[in-house]
Amino acid sequence: MHKKRGPAAEESARRTSRPDCISNRNIRVIAAYVKSRLGTDRALFEDLPFPEGEYASARDFFLNEDEWTTLDNFERIFRKAAVLVNEPRFYFNCGASTARLRSWGRLHYFVRVFASPNEGFRKLPFFNKNFNDTKEIEVLVPPAYDRRTRKMKTLLKVENHADIDADKDYIRDPYLRGMISSIPTIWGMPPATVRRRLNPYNPEVLFNREPEFTPLDLRVRMEGNRLTLRDPETGTRCEAGRRVLLAPEMINGAPVFTGRYRPLSGESSPTGSDRATGILITRTIRAGGAVILAEEEIFMAPYFILEISYDRFSVFHRLSQVFRFHNAPRETGEELTGAIEQLRKSMRARNRAYMELERTNAELRKAKARLDRYAMELENRVEERTRELKKAQEDLLHLNRDLESRVKAQVVELERYNELRRYLSPKLTEKILSSDHDFGAEPQRKLLTIVFTDIRGFSSITDSLESEELFHLLDRYISEMIRIAHHHDGTLNKIIGDGLLIFFGDPIPMEDHAERAVRMAVDMQEKAEELREEWRQYGHALGIGIGINTGFVTVGNIGSDIHRDYTVIGNQVNVAARLESLAKKGQILVSRRTYSKVKHLFEVERIGEITVKGIHQPVMTYNVVRQRPFAGSCPVTPA
Repeated sequence: MHKKRGPAAEESARRTSRPDCISNRNIRVIAAYVKSRLGTDRALFEDLPFPEGEYASARDFFLNEDEWTTLDNFERIFRKAAVLVNEPRFYFNCGASTARLRSWGRLHYFVRVFASPNEGFRKLPFFNKNFNDTKEIEVLVPPAYDRRTRKMKTLLKVENHADIDADKDYIRDPYLRGMISSIPTIWGMPPATVRRRLNPYNPEVLFNREPEFTPLDLRVRMEGNRLTLRDPETGTRCEAGRRVLLAPEMINGAPVFTGRYRPLSGESSPTGSDRATGILITRTIRAGGAVILAEEEIFMAPYFILEISYDRFSVFHRLSQVFRFHNAPRETGEELTGAIEQLRKSMRARNRAYMELERTNAELRKAKARLDRYAMELENRVEERTRELKKAQEDLLHLNRDLESRVKAQVVELERYNELRRYLSPKLTEKILSSDHDFGAEPQRKLLTIVFTDIRGFSSITDSLESEELFHLLDRYISEMIRIAHHHDGTLNKIIGDGLLIFFGDPIPMEDHAERAVRMAVDMQEKAEELREEWRQYGHALGIGIGINTGFVTVGNIGSDIHRDYTVIGNQVNVAARLESLAKKGQILVSRRTYSKVKHLFEVERIGEITVKGIHQPVMTYNVVRQRPFAGSCPVTPA
């Protein structure tokens, strides 16, 4: 019933589990945590089966980290431990205690030689194989610094073997997440945050049958594509989730579900390998302050996806690493001495081997003495190095005082640059920064030319193409349109789906803003003609409509310190939007005021008058046909 793990496993066993699939290292972790809470762990092992011919007691067997046991024995011990300790989040806390209690057994000494938490997370597949034979762990996205959150992030895929029922194996999920969260604490850092994006649980089975949740009486059930339950805090029935289509993304050349999804679009029961579905949680459900269901998590996925974030490994953590290692030789010597004493106790009955053991002991004592001398030398070196590092730290602090004000100034400049880059070409951005222009500080009323563009028939395109194909076409189209807008020194204000809002005349004043706007529109229509062949390969003919109006509008920054938007508002903006909505494929509709400024440069045809909400008089509309011969090209604002 209990066997030691062999030195190698067959490749075919990667996706199925052996009967003795749980390493006793897990039992040692549980026992260490129970003992830290209660002072003893002996009650854990009462009435448990064990190989009586090889071990004196069940406790001796289950605390031997070289042995493996069954999933049933593990669950029996773990649930008994939860009853004995009787604390909230017991399973997570037990896993999170491994680093603090050093309860990994010999694997703790592998951890000590890792340079940083990053290496620890990369080695999770190795540690997983030494702890269980029930699941596979893959590092999908290696640890990397996320500038937005200022945290390190990594993404793990955890997939159970085919013979493991996730709904019956729930307690090892928080235990694993707790163990993963403890990795940074080995280096004296705060625990990692572990967020489940996907999980394979069936909510109807898990929350109605798992002993951890049955006291809550959640009464979870699927009603069509809706997940409903009884809210434990209010006692009322509510909707908490809905079925969605899982959308894969390419990672390392293979499609992987990582948490992206699409609505079902009215489908009641989608089928097929390319139509994987899950249950998206749409409402956070709590009980007694604990989160039972987290909004945006997806159930019934093929596997777990864990997003892990933690603090960046700093210079000071690296310094602490030096101090952590200089004690290692002394600790190794103590471990060897303890091993010898254990051997002496077990060999006293074997008189013929006693002298050989003493000789071994003497050699090891000599080795310990050598290790002690080495430790002393290393300690002296560390002290000397510490003095050097302390001086270097003082020099660095002095330098930081001088750099701080300069860095703050550079941060302000960078934020200003990033704000401008959202709207303007790099050339205009540099020009504004070099001229001390206060970008959008106060709203102003100005005469500008407003341009709206939009792809005709885009709704039918979205219904007939896959999202990846649509993204490819739209990304190429918008990139080309933005390049043309920047070439003519336009200010890109908004990207609204497939539409663009561009205006001319601010923040860089220009007398010929109407001319630039129309020339840009002509170039856009020509580029759309070039892109049309690529769109035809997907069964659609690209065509865009453009509306242009010149008038007085209010322009400036709108919003709060948290989020501000540089934009234009006013009835004249509505006129441009109305013209764009009326423009057919290939048309450039302009108002009378715009026409009056470009009529000597472009041939137009009169369309007629239109009415616009908020404008008392009808607006005469013209369609730009072509540029007049010898009209010349629009000058570009010099850098």
